[in-house]
Amino acid sequence: MDQETANVLFEKGSCLLFLNAPPNLEFGIDYNAWTIGPLFKGVKMIPPGLHFVYFSATSKEGVQGIRTGFFHYFESKEILVREWNPQTEDLRDETELDPDQVERYKINIRDFDRNMGPYPLDPPIFYDRWRKLTNYITSGLVRRVLPNNGKVSHLPSQTMQEEDPLTVKDKRLGKSVEKEEGMEFTLFDVRQSFPEGATGDEVTRWSLDKSWLARDLLRRVYGNSHKVMLGEIQLAFVCLLMAQNFSGFNQWKQFVHLLCSCPDLMESDPNLFIDFIDVLQIQLDECPEDFFRDILSENNFVAHMLQNLGRDILPQQEGLKARFDKLRLFLSHRFKWDLPELDDDEDDEDAPVVVEMD
Repeated sequence: MDQETANVLFEKGSCLLFLNAPPNLEFGIDYNAWTIGPLFKGVKMIPPGLHFVYFSATSKEGVQGIRTGFFHYFESKEILVREWNPQTEDLRDETELDPDQVERYKINIRDFDRNMGPYPLDPPIFYDRWRKLTNYITSGLVRRVLPNNGKVSHLPSQTMQEEDPLTVKDKRLGKSVEKEEGMEFTLFDVRQSFPEGATGDEVTRWSLDKSWLARDLLRRVYGNSHKVMLGEIQLAFVCLLMAQNFSGFNQWKQFVHLLCSCPDLMESDPNLFIDFIDVLQIQLDECPEDFFRDILSENNFVAHMLQNLGRDILPQQEGLKARFDKLRLFLSHRFKWDLPELDDDEDDEDAPVVVEMD
């Protein structure tokens, strides 16, 4: 990194003290991962903001274990302490450590300096991508959705086990999606998108146009800020992309379905949908091609949703139409998809068209 950036991060950057980790552990933060050695003590000069820290133990036979990790919103100059627990092959957080010892670690953080690697910003492309992928996620959102110190679990929720069924059936995928323990995404059912006590006409209207549900969530959960809602969409997607977490996947799909089915809200608040398309394109650009084809596009889910979104754009909404056209061009170049033009009148079953390339 250049000297000016290094100086700024030296003054304002955060530190993660990662103690007693075994050699050959895979350790990563955001898009960067390493196999660590015996002298590794953590990462310094972490840019303030959201980061995902993860690790995976390696067996004596060299087999990589399940990736485990946590999200943390680092404040400027923050020092976060984690210690390896060999019994559980997981981390102890500060609530499980001697508070006096933790405080001594923080006061004497410079003693660990030579054993801490700097957050990689050279080249800056990976950090720039990470920021774009997470730019709406706030510290409050992380605390609400991941109350267990940001930890992403792969264990089924005890509540779900008690209530039975254990899993939430996702009929579009034809698979069962478990609700993992400690994941508190906003609860809503996109199939029940009308107010309680609605008349028959209202049920019909708001089942086809899900604007009532979107407005209710914006008012009740997100303080009428669509950027906070987009933050939860981003967090759900990153839980899937980085942690292979399927509660995140289920939540992301619900939000995509919701926001691609709101013509009334689109007419009154087009900027929400311009920002949503920005978020969606950045997310799709981060997907490996096989991941996109095997998971996100199964049963043409993304295609159907984007067709709905495109058809709801009004002719006079030139800015929104231009942004959607940009997304269509991106899909054509990135995944060899051709979504129909907005004025095309073709059945959902016929799109998208996969263009065969030599």
